[in-house]
Amino acid sequence: MRGYPLIWAFLFFSAGITYTYFFTINFALLLFLCGAVGLISLRKGFFILIFIFLVGILYSQVRFPSHLSMKGSVINGTFEVQGHLAYSRRINLYIDRYLRDGKYYIEGNVGEVPHDLKSYLWGRGFYYGLKLTRFKLLSLKRSFFRERLKELYPDDVAGFLYGAIFGDKRDIPQSLKKSIYRSGLGHLLAVSGLHVGLIAGVLWLFLSFWGFSPRLIFTLSVALLFGYLFLIGFQPSAIRAFTLFAFYGVGKMMGFRVNPINMLGASGLLIELWNPFIAWDAGFQLSFAAFFFIALSLELGLGPIPLYVSPQIGVFPIIALRFRYLPLASLASNFIAVPVFSIALPLAILSLIPFIGEFLAPMVTFLVELIFFISLLFLKLFPSLNL
Repeated sequence: MRGYPLIWAFLFFSAGITYTYFFTINFALLLFLCGAVGLISLRKGFFILIFIFLVGILYSQVRFPSHLSMKGSVINGTFEVQGHLAYSRRINLYIDRYLRDGKYYIEGNVGEVPHDLKSYLWGRGFYYGLKLTRFKLLSLKRSFFRERLKELYPDDVAGFLYGAIFGDKRDIPQSLKKSIYRSGLGHLLAVSGLHVGLIAGVLWLFLSFWGFSPRLIFTLSVALLFGYLFLIGFQPSAIRAFTLFAFYGVGKMMGFRVNPINMLGASGLLIELWNPFIAWDAGFQLSFAAFFFIALSLELGLGPIPLYVSPQIGVFPIIALRFRYLPLASLASNFIAVPVFSIALPLAILSLIPFIGEFLAPMVTFLVELIFFISLLFLKLFPSLNL
């Protein structure tokens, strides 16, 4: 633990939360096994980590939805619906039928969420499934941003950009989505450190140009990024990136030496205190693993090649376990696609502004279609390995 206490605390706290996903809790047996392991090791640090592991289990049980007794009951009311997801002030539900975005009156029987989606849904606060028996559309919901992108770009490009900016990948053709993920470029569609970093960088340059002080620039950037998180629904990977940006900025302004590994641990603990079940989410795991290997490479003073390679290799075990394939094209495809995307994303966001978008659209279309070409080319050269 010496030197990196927060990352160790985060890892063992996460392990405790993850334990509850796979196993029924028998506290007496668990306490006995943890105590036995601690005694065998006879190390104070290990005792502390075992204690944090148990706290993770207890905290996830304390935060376990107390209203799961609703399973089997009938529910009705007005909900905001986005595809399969229904929101209300009382409860969030995963419904068994895909509906167009809008406001609905729905009735149905409450049950469990699909097991293969449980980690994703629980990480976002959807603890119930709903078998619809009746629904009525009250009003359709139109997104200005989606409509604007469809107005400017071909359908596949608009779908990709909407997914990259807002994390909503429903408009991307299934075959294109598969090639993007299988070629190792799926992170471009998960709002995470790359996206937050690019947006923060553009904000910083813009506000610096107008003569704002660094402290004010940081404050405005945090406020605008928080608004962006609210707009996209507080997605796990985006929350991780935002908290790291906030911790780093506060640390620098207060004159502290910022350790990226401990900063990552602090960020993870804060997020899991907010929602412990986010530890089950694949996007959260991939986001943290990628940044951990970047931070580790920086701490070890490694060169640019290990810094580029390590996060991609580091996420391979999670991809293999969660999705049952390995994107062998990842190292080659990202080398070209990430710089192209780093230009395309800020321009695409600017293109949402009336009049400016019409000028930028041809350039952004070319860049995004280049990413599609890179994805298909390297997937052909290095097919993904099914496990």
